[in-house]
Amino acid sequence: MPDVINPAPTARSKCRACGLAIEKSALRFGEADANPYGEGESFRWFHLNCAALRRPERLGPALEGPNQVPELPDREQLLTLVKQGLDEPRLTRLARVSRAPSGRAQCRHCREPIPKGAPRAELEFWEEGRFSAGGFTHAHCASGYFETKDLLERIQLLTPDFSVEDRQTWTEELAKPAPPRVEVPEKTESSEEPAT
Repeated sequence: MPDVINPAPTARSKCRACGLAIEKSALRFGEADANPYGEGESFRWFHLNCAALRRPERLGPALEGPNQVPELPDREQLLTLVKQGLDEPRLTRLARVSRAPSGRAQCRHCREPIPKGAPRAELEFWEEGRFSAGGFTHAHCASGYFETKDLLERIQLLTPDFSVEDRQTWTEELAKPAPPRVEVPEKTESSEEPAT
């Protein structure tokens, strides 16, 4: 069964990316996959913007394929978001932005703690048909981690309560030079402690 774009017949389905309900009659993207609970296939549903931001490799073909919706509003904006996600794959990990509720989280870019109340980007990874938590970056490290400063529109779309003050904060933070990325060496057999 191919992926689909169709109107939601009810308001019962939730978007797999943002977790919010998809309004009745709103156009939605359905990503087809094997049914994990039985035979046949099932769909994972997304708002169109969420699919463009988080699952561009699947939405792109549906937007341009033979079964495309002819009068799709915002097609050009969706295609632009899809292209950005395909060109910069790390962008699809950006789930939303928030302020750190504590000082315990560590930045995935510079490996320094993120202070309580500091603006941060929340990351999620797509694994086995779902998004799972992937950590955080400081706001000023986001451009280094995502390898682009062109993040404000994406943040606005992903964070419904993104305020004017938040936009000003992120504009200032993204203007700062990102510190160098700190790589964490992978464990290898030779680096493990010898058995005694």
